[in-house]
Amino acid sequence: MAAQALVLGYFGAKNWGDDLILESFLRAYREVLEPAGIALTVTVKQPPSRAYQEELRALFPHISFTPVSPLLPTALRFSKHRFLFCPGGSLLQNATSNRSLLYYLSVISRFTVRGRRAFMLNQGIGPITGQRYLEATRRVLARIALFTARDQDTLAWVRENAPECRTQLASDGVFACDQPFTVREAVRPKKALVFALREGIAEEAMEFTISSVPRTHSVFLAALQAADLHYLRELRTRTVFPHERVEVLGAAEFARRLPGCALCVSERYHGLIAAMLARVPYVGIGDDPKIISFCKETGMPYFVRDALHEATAEDLLARAQAAYNQERLDAVAAAYRQRQQQQRELVASLIRELEPSATTAD
Repeated sequence: MAAQALVLGYFGAKNWGDDLILESFLRAYREVLEPAGIALTVTVKQPPSRAYQEELRALFPHISFTPVSPLLPTALRFSKHRFLFCPGGSLLQNATSNRSLLYYLSVISRFTVRGRRAFMLNQGIGPITGQRYLEATRRVLARIALFTARDQDTLAWVRENAPECRTQLASDGVFACDQPFTVREAVRPKKALVFALREGIAEEAMEFTISSVPRTHSVFLAALQAADLHYLRELRTRTVFPHERVEVLGAAEFARRLPGCALCVSERYHGLIAAMLARVPYVGIGDDPKIISFCKETGMPYFVRDALHEATAEDLLARAQAAYNQERLDAVAAAYRQRQQQQRELVASLIRELEPSATTAD
């Protein structure tokens, strides 16, 4: 292969949303990267299993893996990597920790010198607090080749704080290609409500809500991160349900059963995206800005933590069905896909601009 690229993110950590972004990137950009002779090195949280490696190599054969470690920003083996791709998520934020923000900034910064190019695609920004961290973020963004925002709020923030940065409105990376849960034909709604929940958001209110599901409906409790499984199993044990049709699902089973469900209530961002593509009415729960932004953009209801109170399952279903308009949401999804196509064409043109002789080692 003529060139190497690093794919930066929190992959391989049993986080369905992050791994879905990576898989979508590999499927959508293979036709751009392979003709340019580019091989990929993907950052992973832990050593990938053989099954995980085989799954990703089926999508993109020329792929290898490297651990997310404190040494990554200074690793000499990356001196010959000509491109950096950050295919989605919210890498630049310090709500998790300042260390996380500085780590990603240091890696991205290495690809903004000596003719190399960093592409931050389908990104959300923030929250970033503290003047020092804001200034560091602005300096790095000003030097990258392209920043595409998954929502209008992120785009406005970048254009205000790093006006030198080349920017474009995109959407979440999941819209870059068809997904297994995408429904093209009308599906008769099943009598099942799925709740994609996480520990510590609105636990008491959600326990009341899921216990109010009518006896005529089944309940699915979906863990979109492995860390959610223990909480949902405990919830299943301690909650008094009006019937026994309650199942705890992992992410893969959630994706398989989602199409045709009557309602998806999600505290996970990619649970909402999956519901939209599966043509299932949905309700967002929580204070996370990306949850609120997505529901506002798509015209669907959401509840911040303090506003949920004691809404019954029938209340949520009624609100979601009242707001749901399949034609409107299909048009929104089509617009999101179109932005991804425009982004792919722009990335391809920027890759072609960089001649092999333009890159030298650190």
